[in-house]
Amino acid sequence: MARNAPFTERLTRRLAILRGRSRRSLPGAAPNHKSVFVHMPKCGGTSLSEAMYATVPFNERIGVIDAVSTRSAAAMMHFDQNDRFLCHEDLEHGQHTFDLREAMMLQHMAWGTMLIHGHVFWSDKAQTHFGNSYKYVTLLRDPVARMVSNFRMTQRAGIVGEDVDEYLESPVARRHAQVYLRYLSGRNDIDPAGTDRMVAMAKERLAGFALVGFLDDTESFFANYKKIFGVPLKMARLNSAPDKKPPYSDSQMAKFKELCSPDLEIYDFAKELRASKPRTTASAVRNATAPQSS
Repeated sequence: MARNAPFTERLTRRLAILRGRSRRSLPGAAPNHKSVFVHMPKCGGTSLSEAMYATVPFNERIGVIDAVSTRSAAAMMHFDQNDRFLCHEDLEHGQHTFDLREAMMLQHMAWGTMLIHGHVFWSDKAQTHFGNSYKYVTLLRDPVARMVSNFRMTQRAGIVGEDVDEYLESPVARRHAQVYLRYLSGRNDIDPAGTDRMVAMAKERLAGFALVGFLDDTESFFANYKKIFGVPLKMARLNSAPDKKPPYSDSQMAKFKELCSPDLEIYDFAKELRASKPRTTASAVRNATAPQSS
């Protein structure tokens, strides 16, 4: 839930979650499956996560892997400093935060938590030990629009400065541009030499998700969520209006797009995957996307 929202708004949102959980606590009203909501940054997932919380009965657990507190905890664990920026995902030591989040996710899975939500990477350990006992859900957004939004947020936070060209040459920009690649490969920094292999891996893993939605088509996401989990999502319409043209030069926008090329490939694949029903299997994607030997 947004920390900076006015008190009355936060109270209203909490009450909506409580009402939903009350309804789902009736016999036979719970979701059909346990799930993990992999929350991709700047993809409209905050309101969506709260709608998912409202589907969980009171006798079941919700595992919220909080973004800010895990950054601080990782800094305390590795550097003995209570600093929420030292292990920020966009910076050099971000992998420490993702490692902590993976441990928290595994703990919730071992506990049988019904809904797990957070900015978490794909976990090979989760797949090995829990297999298909959890269904994975995510929401995607056009990668260039998402990167621009990420840039503006980090400017407000003071992580990057005002110089757009300097930002576009930085490691922070590369991490912003490769969100889908990082989250689905399970690595905070991608070796450029291995990008093609990581893209193929990301596609294979995405094909195994129970539901992949898109910010510009939330109605389909809601319909498919109900079909899979047996419960509707009660929430205000997400802000899926077209992104406004950013105030950057054509050359700067070309650089944004160039940096986003791996995520654009993954995003286009996700769109094709949705269009090719019945759903493509992960094994078929493995064969189709494996890098070709020369």
